Amino acid sequence: MASAKITKQNLFLVFFSLVFFSLSLPAGYAGADIDASWHEALVMAIEKNFVFGRDFIFNYGPLGYLNTGLLPKTVSHLLLVAVELFTLFNYLIIIRLAFAKAGTKRWVVAISALLIFMPWGFIADTSFTLFYFFLFWLLHAQQTRNSIGLLLAFILSVLIFYIKVNLSIVVYIILYASLIYFYVARYFTLRTIIIIAVLQILLTYSLSFILNVDIPAYLGASMKIIDSYQDGMAIMLLTKEEFLPLLLFEALILAVAGLFIILRFQWQSLYLYILVSLTWFLSFKQAHTAVGHYNVFGFFLFMSPLAVLLYLFTAEKYKVWAGRAFVIILVLQIVATQMIRYYMGEHTIKGYALTYPPADVAQEMKEDFKPVQIFRIIQEKNPINYLQRLFTYDYEDNFKNIPVKLPQDLSDKIGNASVDIVPHQITYLFFNRLNYNPRPVIQSYQANSDWLMQKNGEKYLSKTAPQYVIYRVESFREQNPFWVETDLAKALLKNYQLTDTTLIAKDTFFVFQHQQVSKTLKTVSTKAITFKLDEDINLPVSDNPVVFSADINYSLKGKLARLFFQPPYLHCQVTYENGKQENFRVIDKILRGGIFINQKVTTHAEAARFFLNGGKTDLKVTKIRFWAKYGGGFSDNFKGQFQEYTMPD
Repeated sequence: MASAKITKQNLFLVFFSLVFFSLSLPAGYAGADIDASWHEALVMAIEKNFVFGRDFIFNYGPLGYLNTGLLPKTVSHLLLVAVELFTLFNYLIIIRLAFAKAGTKRWVVAISALLIFMPWGFIADTSFTLFYFFLFWLLHAQQTRNSIGLLLAFILSVLIFYIKVNLSIVVYIILYASLIYFYVARYFTLRTIIIIAVLQILLTYSLSFILNVDIPAYLGASMKIIDSYQDGMAIMLLTKEEFLPLLLFEALILAVAGLFIILRFQWQSLYLYILVSLTWFLSFKQAHTAVGHYNVFGFFLFMSPLAVLLYLFTAEKYKVWAGRAFVIILVLQIVATQMIRYYMGEHTIKGYALTYPPADVAQEMKEDFKPVQIFRIIQEKNPINYLQRLFTYDYEDNFKNIPVKLPQDLSDKIGNASVDIVPHQITYLFFNRLNYNPRPVIQSYQANSDWLMQKNGEKYLSKTAPQYVIYRVESFREQNPFWVETDLAKALLKNYQLTDTTLIAKDTFFVFQHQQVSKTLKTVSTKAITFKLDEDINLPVSDNPVVFSADINYSLKGKLARLFFQPPYLHCQVTYENGKQENFRVIDKILRGGIFINQKVTTHAEAARFFLNGGKTDLKVTKIRFWAKYGGGFSDNFKGQFQEYTMPD
């Protein structure tokens, strides 16, 4: 009888493995959107041996392609296969342990495993998947006192460090805090703890040479990105009618897990409770910075796996209650994610159904449904498709169907010279195989603090500055399109000449060319002011460009809102000399570095005049007023400064 049970379990694990390979591919190809752009930038940075932390500053590190699936030319796709096999190994271990704990309820484990995993895979983000396995092996090491768990945890921590650096900071803190706890609580000997710590440090340090990482700069830049990320990226993309029901489901899941912990609390499980709570909070923060369909969907996907940890590592006498809590959370997750699919499907049943097939098949079904398209889904979602990609993958296939081809005169002009593109359309450079030489913060929406803007400006003033810059004025999340990259704009004024205008994919871009002789941008006058929210600030009257900088700080209420949800939004009302007004979202840490304030530069024509003659003929700004819907989130008084510059001759 026991043998029959083992055979059924093994058959299910084989079936699960087939499902796993049906829902994934061993490597991906380049795309053409804002996220695809940084995928491709990462590939080009690796191919050009950029130093991460200095030449390349981003959330993702030199192994970030394990998350994106887009491989550098020099990396074999078999590396991705190895990572996927390791991922599958972890899944199967977790399922086997759940089978063992469930006893006669193994069928619940089997159904739950499939419901968690399908149809989009376990967790969309590879770095968070590995983070989950990291937590699992730490808890397994504590429960079994087996050092193999510690060994796997430290290997996973190093992988995460070079995939997604901001998450790895949390991972390293958890690892070393856990090692100290394991020693103090006598789970492991001091010798074992020291060996794991030394191995982790040695592996991290050794890989930094192989992967071209300046570890101090890598960590320092990541801390700057983390500090400004919420302020620059926070936005509500859901309607109130969409968000409130989802928030209710989030609260219900938290209540179920919280009640289980409170009612069945055990001191020996405190470590488990802390890890689960911390991970819940990190998932919540990641999903609720930019509150959109996909981010909140990802949050719900992570809730059931977290409940699995509660089930696996709760004391045996409480396993029934832990199992019930898991089932309730799984049901809540399924209902919530179906609601999100309905929202994504434009609030229609047909749109909801079309969120399930692969994107290309869904588009065909949307235009004209045919029964044969069902077979297309089966054709794309099966292990044979995985094997076909495994044996036919070729890096050069990225360039077979180029989505955007640059104008021939622009390609001829740039030739083999180095080039960067602003604000984020790196895809154009990748597909046209230009000599990519970017500013360190590769996409302008990420340069959302004074320090990050300064790094980009320094690049354009350095000896390694790109010969050409393809530049476009483009707004991001309600911000003024010219109130970003101030140091970069100054560098363009000093070291570059606007030489051409071009159309790429129906969008207008400027072409700047580096000049051998730098021009001077002098400060003519400086004026300090003190101001409050909802107070008019009159601007200096001048034909020269004026930069305004200010330190706008959050109040205690604002800091708490920023910590637990989102920072309060800051806006600026601009009044022009013709009496018209506009409102823009303002990022406090960008404002600290300064913005060009006294001229209207929101269109390409206005930007052209600014770079050619200082915008002397552009519409002038006469006054500004900072305001916030929730004014209590900011301090009462702020200090600011106007700096007037003379334009270079």
